[in-house]
Amino acid sequence: MIPLGGEDVDMIKGDLRLTFAGENEEAVLLLGDKEARAPHVGEIIYRDAISTICRRWNWREAERTKLTENTKNCILILEGLPPFTKQGVKMITEELKELIKKYCGGEIKCLILDKENREVLI
Repeated sequence: MIPLGGEDVDMIKGDLRLTFAGENEEAVLLLGDKEARAPHVGEIIYRDAISTICRRWNWREAERTKLTENTKNCILILEGLPPFTKQGVKMITEELKELIKKYCGGEIKCLILDKENREVLI
């Protein structure tokens, strides 16, 4: 009900966009797959200037941008689905932030996108 995924920011090229897959999307190797496959036309994807980095919202992640022990900069994407409210998502985000501080350290910035806030500049 609260999908959470992460991407290595240093492996992302250009802007990260949430969009619908077009007709000419390139095949992408997803975690756990043996062969690269293109997303279906109209499927919700996260993509950068190179290709899809996550398919089916935040569920099927690409090998290219996966988090590893060498990752220094990452983005964690948490999606709130009903019956969770915006307040519930904020509460879970704050809890995750505290866990990251405790176990990983570093700088943390939390941003929420919704119909009133459709983009963020990082």
